[in-house]
Amino acid sequence: MKSYRSHRIVTETDVVDGWLTVDEAGSIIAVETTPQGEPVVDYQQDWLFPGLIDPHLHGFMGWNASKTQDETSILHMAEALLWSGVTACVPSCISSPIMLENVQALHRAKNHQKQGAEILGLYMEGPFYNPKYNGGTPIQYFQEPTLDKAMAFYEAAGGDLLSMGLAPELPGAMDVIALLSAKGVRMGIAHTGADYQQTIAAIDAGCRMATHSFNAMRSLHHREVGVSGAILLDQRIYNEINCDFIHVCPPMIEILLKMKPQDKILMMTDNDSMTGMPAGDYQIDGVIERLESSGKIVLEDGTIYGSGRTLLQDVFNLIDELHLPVPQAVAMASLNAAVFLDQQDRIGSLRKGKQADFIVVNDEHQCLATYQKGIQVCRIEDRARLANPEFMKYKVA
Repeated sequence: MKSYRSHRIVTETDVVDGWLTVDEAGSIIAVETTPQGEPVVDYQQDWLFPGLIDPHLHGFMGWNASKTQDETSILHMAEALLWSGVTACVPSCISSPIMLENVQALHRAKNHQKQGAEILGLYMEGPFYNPKYNGGTPIQYFQEPTLDKAMAFYEAAGGDLLSMGLAPELPGAMDVIALLSAKGVRMGIAHTGADYQQTIAAIDAGCRMATHSFNAMRSLHHREVGVSGAILLDQRIYNEINCDFIHVCPPMIEILLKMKPQDKILMMTDNDSMTGMPAGDYQIDGVIERLESSGKIVLEDGTIYGSGRTLLQDVFNLIDELHLPVPQAVAMASLNAAVFLDQQDRIGSLRKGKQADFIVVNDEHQCLATYQKGIQVCRIEDRARLANPEFMKYKVA
């Protein structure tokens, strides 16, 4: 056994001044005020958080999980995520001419993974979207939803399709929702102009989440609250939310927190491969993307295209700026995703019997060390080793 000392161990409900004890199999024995194991690793005033879980991202530190057929890029991305405190993730594909091949590559990566943030499955962001709400995604790659197309993607994922977003107002969408939700896929409402009644019908048909809530969807209006009003009011829906304060302003996040139970909030990053790289302009697949020093990623016309901030940074947004209790903010980036993905018995919080997946965080909001099953797998000094050195060739300004 081994015990880790900290004055600030974050459990599901409290901040404990004590010891996190781990057995030889990598499971948590106890979180309590007296140590059980030797030797003791003393982290003093540094926080011990559960490993974070990102349920929706596309790339990180120069590595790409979307629009790729290369499983090694996905695996490198998963390893790099450890540096940011993410110990489990759901890599996401996006509408592209090789979307089916991308799904297959994500499936292979999951099955071949030996290290890195655990790939829990994959998320399909598209292709069944409303072109009027495309965000930064090229509309020529959107498709009309059909059962045959849905099944082709489902089969390509080899049982690893955890979630899919779609616009429920499109002809054929309700049939796809019913089909895939019956197979255990968590269907999401995304890139949509749906009205209130269409959204409620989609929830009745099986939709369980709102993809990046309020982004790329019809906004709230006092005579027709639309999809945004429906996802605020309906307690059956999990709300994915980007808390970088760029995609969604702080007051809107506060409204969400007042409207929905804390355990229905899924923090996500929507990270791009530029996240963690130097600010500037990058030309990727013929498209100029700009990473601003704030972490905002935009296209040349100013359209928001992703986030260059980490999940850990966004957790501290909620703690420092919105003054949420630390356990609540942390759970929104760990336990809630574990529950949504049916992994809560194994990961997502620091509790007896779970895997000892945890991170050490200082008051500068840096992840100093990352542990999986009680073994240190990454340190802050590992950044240069984990970033993709080839990615800088895309930097044009």
